[in-house]
Amino acid sequence: MANLSSKLKSLPPKPGIYLFKSAAGEVVYVGKAKNLKKRISSYFQKRGLDPKTAALVEETADLEYVIVSSELEALMLENNFIKKHWPRFNVLLKDDKNFQFIKVDYESEIPQVYAVRRIDRREPNKYFGPYTSGLSVRNTLKLAKRLFHLCANKKVGARPCFQYHLGRCPGVCIGLVSAGSYKKTFRLVEQFLKNRQSEIVRMLRAEMQAAAGARRFEKAASIRDSISGLQRIWEKQKIVSPQKLSEDYLGLYQNDNAAVVKLFQVREGRLVGAENFELKTLGGETAAEVLRSFIAQYYPEASDKPKKVISRLNAPSRGKKLGLIKLTEENARDYYEKNFRAPHHLLLSLKAALGLPVIPKRIEAYDISNIQGTNPVGSMVVFEEAVPKKSDYRKFKINIKNTPNDVAMMKEMLERRFKTDWPLPDIIVIDGGRGQLNVAIKILKNYRLNVPAVGLAKRLEEIYLQSQPKPLALGSDSPVLHLLQRLRDEAHRFAINFYRSRHRKSMFSQP
Repeated sequence: MANLSSKLKSLPPKPGIYLFKSAAGEVVYVGKAKNLKKRISSYFQKRGLDPKTAALVEETADLEYVIVSSELEALMLENNFIKKHWPRFNVLLKDDKNFQFIKVDYESEIPQVYAVRRIDRREPNKYFGPYTSGLSVRNTLKLAKRLFHLCANKKVGARPCFQYHLGRCPGVCIGLVSAGSYKKTFRLVEQFLKNRQSEIVRMLRAEMQAAAGARRFEKAASIRDSISGLQRIWEKQKIVSPQKLSEDYLGLYQNDNAAVVKLFQVREGRLVGAENFELKTLGGETAAEVLRSFIAQYYPEASDKPKKVISRLNAPSRGKKLGLIKLTEENARDYYEKNFRAPHHLLLSLKAALGLPVIPKRIEAYDISNIQGTNPVGSMVVFEEAVPKKSDYRKFKINIKNTPNDVAMMKEMLERRFKTDWPLPDIIVIDGGRGQLNVAIKILKNYRLNVPAVGLAKRLEEIYLQSQPKPLALGSDSPVLHLLQRLRDEAHRFAINFYRSRHRKSMFSQP
């Protein structure tokens, strides 16, 4: 503590990011401050701290800080440190490996647009999101490809793409249209993904008039049809204001150690999007703390930032905007009730959706974590009555040498698990697709266990079942899918933490 005491005395009165560390060197909290000296010192001078803050101070044995020059830099840096360390005392946005982004890929000879789960900020590519609904992403991509006649091929060649045969590609894939001319289409695609309706119509009408002036009437008619299609879609969107507002509305519902933020996106006065975000809390945080933590973690990654974010923290006392906030809060509560409460009803739904023989009161989920085969580990997490039972969680050091091989590592972990006399689950959930599931099925048969198994694949959130050749796709708002995702995410979190621990130890043990 002597080192900590000396650091507290020499803190600068400047804006920055601070990291509290435990005696073992673990980053347990990340925060930002306009005045580092004043903010950090307040933790150690106050009496009568709330239980969470008192526990944080008790845990803190060391600290680091970084001085910043602007609020935006502080926001970005805080987000980066939270994503890097996942501190125990921070309110944490649900692991963003489940978020999806739409990528506009300009590195291909023929630009492409598709969904990804990780972003790389290097030019020239563009990213839009994040989205929590895979179905929403698929529908958006399908619509963009249809409206803007996008080519499916990445390179110009002798064979046209499938979309060309359907009359939905202008022929850039076989050189009928130059790649440079085709790339201009993606200015429209970007505006579409930003929900910039007025700008899209302006650009399309200019193209239509140019085509008509050049007597390319078929081209002009195609553009006219695209404008009509877009306008039909926009007519279905709820008009929030006759003014062209660009605002996000945040509604919060929190209880126990979880919270839900409902996000309404209003662009050009229309409600264009709605997303649900789950957050992990410790309990006892104020609504303001949870909302500020959400804002700090979400907006640095968001592609379409509004001019204003409205929540209970700054909402007017009456009027339409207050009504929208109340609506987001109602939606957040509804989402929470469907996904975190009524476990028996949820388990009945899981039984019906997966065709299980019994109500799955005990569920086990498994995941593997490694980087290029180094320090591979596995995790088993247990949910009973749809809530975590952490006393039954188990870690596995993977011993096989031919890594990285997720299927082989999963095989080793499951074989070791089912040699034990631990309580048997009613179903097991495997992080992966058909390959990982087949391994689990084979091992269960070898041990003569009549335990159902399912695989949950990350790419499209498809559920692989033992009895069905094709994967099951549940709606993005399905409580059953959300339960399986929470199981998979918890197994992933537990595995990642164990992997990081092993990786740190291996680094320190090297000569």
